[in-house]
Amino acid sequence: MNLTGTGRRRGVELMGLALVVAFGYFFADKTLFDEATPAMPSPALNCTIGTTPCTFDHATVSMASATAAPLIPTEIRVEVSNASVDHLMVELQGVEMNMGIYKLKLSSAGNNLYTGDLMLPICMEDEMTWRGVVKSPDNALSLPIDVRMAR
Repeated sequence: MNLTGTGRRRGVELMGLALVVAFGYFFADKTLFDEATPAMPSPALNCTIGTTPCTFDHATVSMASATAAPLIPTEIRVEVSNASVDHLMVELQGVEMNMGIYKLKLSSAGNNLYTGDLMLPICMEDEMTWRGVVKSPDNALSLPIDVRMAR
């Protein structure tokens, strides 16, 4: 009986297993779980919503204040002509810093008006731009916007 051949084969098997585990540990996120991040549209004419509304073909978007403060609710209003949906969605991403996608549902207040309270997370910077879109659930309406946040 040759014990050295069995021990050597066992060592090669363990080394192969260690390499597979190491590969999985370091590269699984990149190969198995990598999801394409949807690109946020750039706003038409750099329209930053605030107390001065952004006007589009069939809609107007405005905010209760000139800038949003982190963790403080700021009302956002969207007036749409010929709206037939019960809500709109706001999706925002940080421009200067990746802070994920912030989503907000705007509820219908009647008369083609949709409102909601925007409450952005705290950022390390004193000021930051959030870029995104106001859209209908069926994507028939898509309004590119910027929101300026300041402490």
